Parts: sequence; C-alpha cells; structure tokens
Amino acid sequence: MEAVAQCDVPVAILQNQIKAAKDPEETAKLQKELDKLLETRELIRQTVQEIVKLATDSEEQAERIHATKQHLTEKENYYAAVEYFRVECFDWHKQEYEYARHQLSAFVNLCEERVPLTRIKEAIDQVSKKLKK
Repeated sequence: MEAVAQCDVPVAILQNQIKAAKDPEETAKLQKELDKLLETRELIRQTVQEIVKLATDSEEQAERIHATKQHLTEKENYYAAVEYFRVECFDWHKQEYEYARHQLSAFVNLCEERVPLTRIKEAIDQVSKKLKK
C-alpha cells in the first residue's frame, strides 16, 4: 500500500471503492462522486490562482507566489485574508470544500509579499461574484 498525501485521501478512498465495487450501478455512483470531487478541487485551485493574479502587480509576482513556500510572519493579515476567503468562497468546514485548506499557502505568500489586505479582499470579492453566479 502506497502512502497518500492527506489532501489526496478522499480521492484514493473513492478510487479504491470503485475498484472494489461489485456492480455497475455502484461503480457509476462512486465514479460520479469522484468526478464531482475532482471538479470541486480544480475549481478551488483555479479560484486561488485567479485571486493571486488579481491581487498581484505582475505575472512574475503571481508565479513567485505560487512557486514558493514562505514562512508566515504576517499572521494578522493572513488570518483575516483566509477567513474572508473561507466565508466568501469555500468554507472548508464543509467536507466538499476541505481541499481549500491545502491552498492556503498562496495567502501566506501574498501576505509575506506585503500585498495589502484590502487588495487581497478585493480580489476575493471579484472572484467570489463569479462563483455565486
């Protein structure tokens, strides 16, 4: 049995259930669940990418934010930004959006790059409007 990253456990469980399914109906139901899960994860990833793009000054800065893992020192802004993201976009307390917690490093990096909290929130507002349509 291979080790699976924590954020990938729900995917691995569904994949194993699909392999073990005995009838086509059960397989189809599980496959539909897996497809929805993967679709939601991709939506979360794209949403965070869009927030970063809107909040930053350049494509280079946006790429740096996605590519690095910085140490959090700007805690007050970070907690305010991620709570705003949780409320406006994806409430990771709901099982279907748990994956959003694994995308929060982008907010650490935004805060460490000294992107103003107001600008991060404005980007979240713009993206969340699209989500609510």
